[in-house]
Amino acid sequence: METHGPTPSNQDSSTVEPQQVPDNTRELLRQVLEAVISSQRSGRLQALTAIILSLATLTTTWCGYQAARWSDDQSQYQSASDTAERQAAENTLAGLQVRTQDGLLILEYWRAQRAGDERTHKTVFAHMRPELQRALETSIREGILENPSVPGPLQQKEYSLEVETLASAQRREARAAGDQAAVAGQVSSEYVLLTLMLASVLFVGGVSSTFSRASVRRSLGVVAFLVFAVAIVGVLRLPVLWPLSGGTA
Repeated sequence: METHGPTPSNQDSSTVEPQQVPDNTRELLRQVLEAVISSQRSGRLQALTAIILSLATLTTTWCGYQAARWSDDQSQYQSASDTAERQAAENTLAGLQVRTQDGLLILEYWRAQRAGDERTHKTVFAHMRPELQRALETSIREGILENPSVPGPLQQKEYSLEVETLASAQRREARAAGDQAAVAGQVSSEYVLLTLMLASVLFVGGVSSTFSRASVRRSLGVVAFLVFAVAIVGVLRLPVLWPLSGGTA
């Protein structure tokens, strides 16, 4: 007869009693896990900072280029304005000289007429410019000889000087060029300001990597991102001078 050992009825062979993990091991695992998570966050922050610094560098170069282009435009417009203003002044002076000569002819014409000197009267009239002759005839026809309140020949609409018309056009041209120079100067100044803002982004982003505390690096990264965002908005709203066409957008 075979005999068998006792088989406990209250023990399940498939059940394994779990082992207790020591407290120091659990703490060590927690520290390792936190270190891994912190490293991952730090890696993402560094990658984001690198992207921002790269974009800031590219945008700084673009702003510097635009500032130089708009500054050149300002110089050209200002030069054109100064030239037009100088030409307008020259033509105005020439117009005053012509008016003075015409005024002297008018005085001589009235003197000869009052003296009854028909020969001098006709000679002076023949030496007048056609515009002055028409203006004089208009004044005589309106009764200037009897009514001194009638506009004189130099005040009639028939009397016009080409140099004065040209001077008026040149003054308008000078004002328009001056306005364009002012606009170009303002745009150039704004691009310079944006260049300084982007330079601060590069500075803050570069300094942040020197700090060991993650909270400080994150804070500086946020500051750099905010300044960069404001600068990008400023760049997008400004007009652009393209390299080849010279046009604006």
